[in-house]
Amino acid sequence: MPAITISRRLILPGLGVIVFLFAYLAQNVWHLFHIDDITRAIRHLDQAGVVMGMAILGFVEATIVLCFYIPGTAVVIVLLLGMQPGWAEGWPLVAGLMAGTMVGYGASLVLGRLLQQRLPSLVGDAYFYKVQSLIERYGLLAFVPGAFHPNQLALAFAILGYFQAERVWRYFVVAGLAQLVWWSIYASVADLIASQNLVSSSNFQLYVAALFSIWFLYELCSRQPQKAP
Repeated sequence: MPAITISRRLILPGLGVIVFLFAYLAQNVWHLFHIDDITRAIRHLDQAGVVMGMAILGFVEATIVLCFYIPGTAVVIVLLLGMQPGWAEGWPLVAGLMAGTMVGYGASLVLGRLLQQRLPSLVGDAYFYKVQSLIERYGLLAFVPGAFHPNQLALAFAILGYFQAERVWRYFVVAGLAQLVWWSIYASVADLIASQNLVSSSNFQLYVAALFSIWFLYELCSRQPQKAP
């Protein structure tokens, strides 16, 4: 009987589906954890604490290994949809998120140097060599589309550490600028969603769960079949 293997890349989207389905049931069936109540409570917290929380989320999402198990980006989407921060309220959150993300990328760079030969097997050989080929082919430009999700760049920076790349500061600059563009897009989309009636605070968990399901199916279909020894 063949052994059943579960790709680490399926963990995050699968966990996202479970978390948001549970959140929908908790809010609409069990009447617990209402998003409006949560965001209202967050707004009453000290701003420094919220910014620190965003920095921690950014660090987790940008650190290789950690990013496979904690859906930090999903939490940020929930905050954007629930809080709908204005410019004055949003910039400190972005600054905290950016600071934590950059530190996380630095940690991924160091871990890539420390893990060495264990890194490909840890993240998945196919995934490792796919991202490596993108960096070798496009160089700095590969970090622009990769910035749509910090997990992608977490591996990219780990690969830079793995191969002892030089002048890595250039990659940090490109990653930071590209992330600002992507986060602006996310914030605009969140504002668009929040301003219409199709998606509401009572059902948006289902839409986010659907997005995670699409991601899960993509990762499942893109897995390379294992060759028999």
